[in-house]
Amino acid sequence: MPGIGEGPAKVISVSLPEGTVHALREMVGNRGVSALVAAAVEEHLRNRATASYLDEYEREHGAFSDGERRTALDVWSAAEQREAGWRAAG
Repeated sequence: MPGIGEGPAKVISVSLPEGTVHALREMVGNRGVSALVAAAVEEHLRNRATASYLDEYEREHGAFSDGERRTALDVWSAAEQREAGWRAAG
């Protein structure tokens, strides 16, 4: 079974509010809607999987310390800044 973001595309039906569809099409055009929705869903699924993993880790090993949380936040912030730079570069 393919992982998140892997494998051939499958056609599904998704209902969205009319205003959301209009905003999507304004932003990316008709042909870009599927790619944007796929990327958003993949990001959501990865975030949920990460949160689940972190919850499981804390159940098994105890809560993260404040220092560990600060370090993780620093690493995450740096990664987001790099990603923003990549997106801006096109």
